[in-house]
Amino acid sequence: GATAIEDKLQVGVPDTIDLLGRAGIKLWVLTGDKRETAKEIGYATKVLTEKMRDGLIEVAQASTDEVRTIMAMAFLKLAKHAKLPEYQTAAVSTDTAKPMERFFFKFGKFWRSLNRARRRFWHRYIKVLFWYITCRRDLPEVDPALLAIDKEEKKEESILQVTERRRNVRNRAEKIVRDYLNTPEGMARRRSRSNISSDDEISVEDMDMPSMIGPDVFDKARSAGAILKKRHKDEKEPSNKLEKLTKEKLAASCGCTRDAEDQLIIDEDVLSMKSVRPSDGEEDKKKFDKRKRTPLEMAFATDKSVRHGRLVKHLSASVLASINENGTSGENTNDLGEGPGTGIDGPRALVIEGAALEHLLGDDELEELLFAVANTCDSVIACRVSPAQKAQLVQLVRRYVVPEPVTLAIGDGANDVGMIQEAHVGVGISGKEGQQAVNASDFAIAQFRFLEELILIHGRWNFMRMSTLVLYIFYKNAVMVLCMVIYFGETMYSGTLLFDQWVVSTFNIVSFWPITFFGFFDRCLDKDYVKANPDVYNPTRRNELIKKRVVLRWGIICLIHMWTLYFFSLPALAKGGGGSTSAFFGLMTNKNPARPGDGEVGDLKTVGFVIFTCVILIMCFKVVYESKSIIVGQFPAWTCSKSKGEGWKNRLSYTWIGTAYLSFLVYIIFMYLYSMMGQAVPNKYLLAFLGTVNHAFQTSTKNWMVIILVPAAGMVFDLSLKVTGNLFYPTQTQIHSEIFVKSLKEKGGRSDDANTLVCRSSDDHSLTC
Repeated sequence: GATAIEDKLQVGVPDTIDLLGRAGIKLWVLTGDKRETAKEIGYATKVLTEKMRDGLIEVAQASTDEVRTIMAMAFLKLAKHAKLPEYQTAAVSTDTAKPMERFFFKFGKFWRSLNRARRRFWHRYIKVLFWYITCRRDLPEVDPALLAIDKEEKKEESILQVTERRRNVRNRAEKIVRDYLNTPEGMARRRSRSNISSDDEISVEDMDMPSMIGPDVFDKARSAGAILKKRHKDEKEPSNKLEKLTKEKLAASCGCTRDAEDQLIIDEDVLSMKSVRPSDGEEDKKKFDKRKRTPLEMAFATDKSVRHGRLVKHLSASVLASINENGTSGENTNDLGEGPGTGIDGPRALVIEGAALEHLLGDDELEELLFAVANTCDSVIACRVSPAQKAQLVQLVRRYVVPEPVTLAIGDGANDVGMIQEAHVGVGISGKEGQQAVNASDFAIAQFRFLEELILIHGRWNFMRMSTLVLYIFYKNAVMVLCMVIYFGETMYSGTLLFDQWVVSTFNIVSFWPITFFGFFDRCLDKDYVKANPDVYNPTRRNELIKKRVVLRWGIICLIHMWTLYFFSLPALAKGGGGSTSAFFGLMTNKNPARPGDGEVGDLKTVGFVIFTCVILIMCFKVVYESKSIIVGQFPAWTCSKSKGEGWKNRLSYTWIGTAYLSFLVYIIFMYLYSMMGQAVPNKYLLAFLGTVNHAFQTSTKNWMVIILVPAAGMVFDLSLKVTGNLFYPTQTQIHSEIFVKSLKEKGGRSDDANTLVCRSSDDHSLTC
């Protein structure tokens, strides 16, 4: 009468996890399995690798002091080796906050305290007074609102500046280690370390402790002294420089006498070679010459590597000479003799049990300490964790990563519901454990391997579409409104509109279709190319497509297009008023004596209609220029031939349907109908626009010149910026697009431009380029 569910690894899980890791996505495994099983699953799924064995930190179920000591030792060791530079003594001892940051921080605390005082006064006095005035006798002894205010006030005490918070975490870790040294086990460990001679050469391995106990972070004076002497003997570092710095730091940090030095817990950051020497980031910066970075790169480039001068052309002369001579990018900066793929500099992983998490979660300082250690690891596995602990770990990531990252939680059972709901994006796997995870998630998939296409393919495509769509929505409305705002100055701010109110009401309808089809069908890079090069996901992960710099660029284009539309059109059309004409022979050849003035331009309705037509054309052109894939379809779309093998829906040219037919053509048809409605419906608003379209399109050549040339002039600015950026400051996505198009050409594919893939849709809804 027993029932069981087979719990086995699904097909494609290791490859999917490996691909997500190569895309720069950090993966935390939160499972209810025991530690040994979780580790074996980690190795089977490539969450853990053989290179991580030396850097594996395991925290098993133990007492509170032991668990906290292990994490504190791991934390201090990582800080010592410059893996946590923000928690080093030099970083936490000085306030790095800018004056404006400190001002707004203090102002925010003052404003919140003032708000609490106002609410407390209301609930404690004014509200009670009203209760007595209205003769109500059910006044509660304790007002819940006052309790909530007191709770907010206690929570406010924990809001500290970043440097102060990190300093407290560092001090807490050192205190935990000091307390451990006073225990019998700690004293025994210290006595065993004191047997090392100061003349011995000590490696990093001699300093380390087993992973279950954590790294040795005490009694390092003799070890560091041996390293200093070895450095001086090898003439790799001036001895007086290091000794002077360490002594000054020790004297400043503890103020102790020399006789008491052996009794101290020596500060790891003072005696660490990698703490005294520049960190890895500083060493990397020295490889590049800042003088080779141009002002245009700093101001114009959107790619982070280009903007910060991290390309090959920015390398310093010494590094380039080293590359030419030895074929290497520079000297090995590994100071302590570790291999590049082992030890503290190699890949790291953290395996922690839920029972150990109970001693860390719930305390803000210990939570930050735990996350600091976990964040430096390439993989994290939390085993034997409860559903509540899974949700708390997701909260940990969202709280301590700045800026807050986008978190995704995926699970297949009811115990994953809390984690799925806490993450930004929840994915449920429909399996044999029920549908609770699916019902609580944002997306539902049948297999874990489908997460690959959900994130790297469709997620990336959708993010690029939505980023452009959001920017375009603001851009198109700003261009039209700014033209009307500038015109208010021409009319002495009387409120006269440049465009007819019924014409304006069609704007969002006719400009809706091009960007809608863009949001449906635009694709950047093919599926197979993205899977083969998962690093193309990095711009999406870093949110580079909608950063302030990109928004500013769209704002500049918006101002340029507004200026072009208004000042290239209005002076040419309105100059001379009603006496202006563009006829070849006085008036147009189809002049009607019964309608004097026909062919003249300059009236408000005609000028507004022509400028609005230019706005619509620029909107259509802008969508086409922002498209990464133009769907040209196949002609004819409707065919009786069965050899085509695809339906008419897959043969339509959606790009041109959205821009040419549903946008501009529908706009022209509506304008003609609107201009003729005044004859059928005698209304003063309709009569004002009567015959305007006929007058603009059929009797004046100047209008046609403006409609053709002004949108073209506006897009010249946009196109020039795009060409300049693609040629001189390309993004990583642009470079991959050119590589992809080049490979298509070699295979006989068709492409007209390196940035625009001309594609056809097929039966499986993929684009054949």
